[in-house]
Amino acid sequence: MKKTRSCLSLLTLLISVPFLSQGQDSLATYKPFRASHTVFVGVQIPLNYTLGYRYQFSRRLSAQVQGGLIAAPFERYTLKLLEGFGLDPNLSRVIDRSFRQGSSASLGVSVHANSPWYGTLYGQYIHFLAGPITPADGLGVYFNRDFSGFNLLNSPAFVFDLQSNIWVAGLRLGRSFQFNNSRFGLNTELGLGKILTTKNTFSSNRPAVDALGVTQRLYDNLNNEIDTKLRQYGYLPTLNVLLTYRLN
Repeated sequence: MKKTRSCLSLLTLLISVPFLSQGQDSLATYKPFRASHTVFVGVQIPLNYTLGYRYQFSRRLSAQVQGGLIAAPFERYTLKLLEGFGLDPNLSRVIDRSFRQGSSASLGVSVHANSPWYGTLYGQYIHFLAGPITPADGLGVYFNRDFSGFNLLNSPAFVFDLQSNIWVAGLRLGRSFQFNNSRFGLNTELGLGKILTTKNTFSSNRPAVDALGVTQRLYDNLNNEIDTKLRQYGYLPTLNVLLTYRLN
């Protein structure tokens, strides 16, 4: 009986050794967490050029803020992508032809695995300006027809500008690569955003015409039409390539 107990005690001790040594190793290699500050610059294809800052305040969580510049050729690629999801080609054509400038801003919270991988939940605001837009373009968006053949509707005597404010929410999956003996690194991310809502405002080169009730009703109808189409077909997959620099 004593011999049996001795064998069981020895077996238990042998089984426990790897776990004890593993605990000792983890204690030996454990380092206290230190909050990190990182800046990054890169591209979000096909959306914009981007610049941002990330603050990692725990081993598992970080927050980031970033801004973007929408410029050629990104606006065209974004519109073509939205067309692939079903966006009306008439609306895409009007924005593409009259696009002037755009910008974006976003906030995100990332969850980090015990590895270079991380996931980010983000919200994004996009603003762009397009114009001049002719009445033929506006009617084409509303009725889903091409009115460019009507010379009277293509007259520069009355044209208007479009300002769009777009709110997006989405997810990103990313991986970080740290260069050896350097504060520089490279992050690659795959993201998918969804347009939640938009606000589209218009102003023409004829303030007196803008003040008319019929003009305001036309603008309201165009806003509703553009909002409906962008929300219905507004999926924004992106490939993000970011050069990072760790500040501490």
